[in-house]
Amino acid sequence: MFNLRDYQQDLVSQTFAAWSSGIRKVLLQLSTGGGKTIIFAAVASKMTAQSEGVLVVAHRQELIIQAAEKLAAVTKLQPGIIKAGYKPTDSLIQVASIQTLARRQIYPTAQLVIIDEAHHSSANSYRKLLNAYPNALILGLTATPRREDGYGLRDIFDHLICSISTKELIALGYLTDYKLIAGFKYSRHKVPQKRDFTRKELEEVASDYKPSEVLKQWKNFCAGKKTIIFAVNVMHSQQIAAAFCTDGITCEHLDGDTSNEQRQAIIDRFRSGQTQVISNCAILTEGFDCPDSLAAVIARPTSSVTLWLQMIGRVLRPAPGKDYATILDMTDNWFRLGRPSDNRKWSLSPVSCDPDTQGSRCCPHCHHVFKPMPALIRAKEYFNSQKSEFVIHYEVDCPNCGKSFKWVLEESSATENSGVPIIVSDLNLEFKEVPPEVRPSLLTSIIEAKKRKFRNQDKKLVFYRFTIRNWFLNCQELTLSELIYAIELLDCPQQTFESSIESLVYRVRNAQEWPDVATIMSNRPDSVKKTIWSRLSSLEKDKLKTMKVNYDNEINEMKEWLTEENLSATAEYLSACQDIEMFDSLWQIYKKPAIKAAINRITNDKRDQINQWIAQLDRAS
Repeated sequence: MFNLRDYQQDLVSQTFAAWSSGIRKVLLQLSTGGGKTIIFAAVASKMTAQSEGVLVVAHRQELIIQAAEKLAAVTKLQPGIIKAGYKPTDSLIQVASIQTLARRQIYPTAQLVIIDEAHHSSANSYRKLLNAYPNALILGLTATPRREDGYGLRDIFDHLICSISTKELIALGYLTDYKLIAGFKYSRHKVPQKRDFTRKELEEVASDYKPSEVLKQWKNFCAGKKTIIFAVNVMHSQQIAAAFCTDGITCEHLDGDTSNEQRQAIIDRFRSGQTQVISNCAILTEGFDCPDSLAAVIARPTSSVTLWLQMIGRVLRPAPGKDYATILDMTDNWFRLGRPSDNRKWSLSPVSCDPDTQGSRCCPHCHHVFKPMPALIRAKEYFNSQKSEFVIHYEVDCPNCGKSFKWVLEESSATENSGVPIIVSDLNLEFKEVPPEVRPSLLTSIIEAKKRKFRNQDKKLVFYRFTIRNWFLNCQELTLSELIYAIELLDCPQQTFESSIESLVYRVRNAQEWPDVATIMSNRPDSVKKTIWSRLSSLEKDKLKTMKVNYDNEINEMKEWLTEENLSATAEYLSACQDIEMFDSLWQIYKKPAIKAAINRITNDKRDQINQWIAQLDRAS
């Protein structure tokens, strides 16, 4: 017997409601560790109870085995597994490798097709799969419904259902809390804007995350903890494992060439605790669950939000005795891509990729930039009579607007963009924990100040203090914790806090009218408001209170002046004014906003005359 959590039951209910309303292809979004497998097992159970066939598709062995085990426990049916090395069965439930289905091109009967890790479903193998089931219900599940190649999921799924956030899952205890340890010194490597790093680019930055530095920082922040390390490439991962082993720490390496038997043995040793640290390259990002893992070391940069959240999600599952997970980011992924608890708005729509991506194309109709999938490109050879040669025209449909366009390949020299972002180098890295209450998205000016180089320490300190003060004055969202964190990050003296607070107090103290005070303080957090209020003298507080009362009274009085009856009467008086002297008497007696509102009710000629008189009186005053 199994029990769904409230949000899981809600997702199941929303899924069946969507299908009942005629929406056939549904995508569910739920954070890593939220229980996507149990959700699709519950859906599958309802279908098999009606003797309807279910096909579950995944792209990795770990996902396939995990899905089969969960489905057997929930549905009480033993699923068949469609994958090399497994004998076929006639079970109502089949769990298949997408690679095996694509190779064999034999698709089992199913009324429901479930796609795990559905952010991969734009690939041609999945498109062929879905084409084989034109009438079946489709359910996709993913933590990150987004692709980095400019293809969205809009042409695969009809409807996206998002569940509760990672922050809420942590608050409810379904995911563990975490500590984020981040680096704060930068090198000059370029970061792709809307795509992930290529293999060549990763090779170039591998030297920035030296195995010795990974080991050093692990000892500083993760010593003794069961840890998963994500490396730049295979060689980098092997070198990291070797560095740990040399230091007497049990550490093993995994990559795509590790055989299934070896991979399972290594993972089993890690689960049992025989191996304390496991280093991998592009293997444990999806489908790997080991809840008692206490730390993740991110020793590779990425521009993919999907990959970033998948990596850190590996250690967010709760376990007995696990108070929090440690995320040690050797790069600046955390700053560029946000933390796991940040709120994100997901969509099925495509997001343009980096125009510098090799093979990218810009749609001439909607200007969407994407990297056409080879399987979706249509090629046709034409004879160019002007050049007396054959030319291949390539054609593709834009994933954003759906219109097709053609191009031919021509040699061109790539130009290098300026002003590109940079990533962290581990050379003399300064690591510091980023508390959950500190929002990286607000730290931009502080990080930029940290990057600047100074020959004179006094000038650096003056610039840092000036930056912090202006940042605090102009960013009304900032909390006192974020102010303190910025001061510590830039290594400024404690008096920087006092001077920043006093600068804000000065603004409030010298405000002339209550709306000015509201503009300065209305959006500030309560802790900041209380701190500023405590710095004011009794006389200053009384002055502000009086200012507020007078303003409220004026607003209430103005409401009466602006009633329909009063505005009509004021408009009649304005129309009766024969000269500026008569208008001046009215101008002195009536509320000016009421007069200005009533002006719109008189004739155009009279309105122009009144506006001229107002301008004359303003100049005279």
